[in-house]
Amino acid sequence: MLRKLAIVCGAIGAMAISGGAQAQGFRLCNLSSVDIEVSKALNTGNKNPQGGHIIISEGWYKFAKGQCATLWSGKLQYRYYLLYGQNKDVNKQWKGDIPICVSRQPFTITSDLCPPDKYRRMFFQVDTGENDSWTQNLRD
Repeated sequence: MLRKLAIVCGAIGAMAISGGAQAQGFRLCNLSSVDIEVSKALNTGNKNPQGGHIIISEGWYKFAKGQCATLWSGKLQYRYYLLYGQNKDVNKQWKGDIPICVSRQPFTITSDLCPPDKYRRMFFQVDTGENDSWTQNLRD
């Protein structure tokens, strides 16, 4: 009886250890009913030589409904992250009030200025607190 109890306790302990070890980073999950594309941005807090903020925006990341993926890997280095999501076919957006420069094609932009061949979308801010990792869910 004690041997069976020890085996069961050992198995439960192993499951708790492996289940508790979550990968660090910023994950996004598309819990909506449609496929979406997402752009991410980060205000680094640094300034460029002209005195403007260095904001890094990247996109487009495609997420099937129900799909999750890591947008920033490793231990989170910032408290605030910026996101914008859309599905053009059904005219659905996940947006906020922070204007960030994006492009129609896949892009990486490292400036707060928006060149004439780009345009702005209104991103929302995610406050991750002091967490090492975060999962943000987009829902209908």
